[in-house]
Amino acid sequence: MIDQKIWFMVASDQAATFRWHHILETQEKQFWSLRKMPRNFKSVHEGDKILCYRSGSVQRGIVGLAEVEEAFNDEGIIVRGIREFNHDIPYYEFKHTQVYQTTEAGRMRNRGTLFAVTEDFAHWIKHRLYEKGDETSAMLLECTE
Repeated sequence: MIDQKIWFMVASDQAATFRWHHILETQEKQFWSLRKMPRNFKSVHEGDKILCYRSGSVQRGIVGLAEVEEAFNDEGIIVRGIREFNHDIPYYEFKHTQVYQTTEAGRMRNRGTLFAVTEDFAHWIKHRLYEKGDETSAMLLECTE
């Protein structure tokens, strides 16, 4: 069995076809075509978790958790929303932290679509979720360890 991974996926709230709010609210499957970082798209596996990062607005931040429904199929992946966080984790809360800056997303300043997440960053996110009183979301992330 392949270990589940956690990914950081960027979607603009201004994009017409792929908005985290809609995906998390409906929990429907959504196809995401291959973009930047093709190596990462080809590395995802069914069941991997995705930290949903909303870009494109002043309310940038991690807004929920999704899951890979179908791995890469030469064109893209299929994701399904799992849970919208009770409270977003705003970008300004983590953008200057060492734990974020050592991730792929941090090094590339979120210029891309899908980034690998370090275990340390995943722990940091879980801790923030617990601090914000969102035990359910934090426990969903713990299931990946």
